Amino acid sequence: MQQIETGFSHSVHNAQHCFRQILKALSEPGHQVELDKHQGFAPLNAAASQVIMSLCDQQTTVYLSPALGDLTTSNIEQAWHNLSFHNGVIVAALNQADFAVVSASENLNFRQLKAGSDESPEHSLSLIVQSTGFNQGPRFRLSGPGVKQPREIQLGELSDSIINYLLEPCHRYPLGIDFMFCHQQSLLAISRTSKLELI
Repeated sequence: MQQIETGFSHSVHNAQHCFRQILKALSEPGHQVELDKHQGFAPLNAAASQVIMSLCDQQTTVYLSPALGDLTTSNIEQAWHNLSFHNGVIVAALNQADFAVVSASENLNFRQLKAGSDESPEHSLSLIVQSTGFNQGPRFRLSGPGVKQPREIQLGELSDSIINYLLEPCHRYPLGIDFMFCHQQSLLAISRTSKLELI
């Protein structure tokens, strides 16, 4: 039987704190922030859970990849149960989702994902990738708006499709997908305006 787990201990204050941290990560691509107000709803890690808990509500469509449960002993349905209870999020297919949480090892067809439109580029997918760590995987050089000086980053071990999209997006700006890489309590964002090169 599925049980309801506790959400934020101080729902408004904690959500506001996380929102500010997420905004900082999005405005400063490649800069790590800590989300430490909740342990997470497994198999989602702490950071990925807090992003959903802080940004999503009853009008937000969310996709949680079944592959996340395959990597742990936790059932993805338990995470859905808790997020639905605490935030009322709407279950959606990947190609219709506003937010999606996937494993870093998954190969995705990015051409099928929501990338916005010329009239409403903001109506695009925010892709939350559960990373294997920020001290492993390919080394990238990151530049672009919000990055004062080019910096070297690692995003974990990634699937070929994620690497290829980061290097050469299949959507033309201002269309595109924004990434939030989450490992344990750490969050690192890559905006559609960012430029990445392999080192």
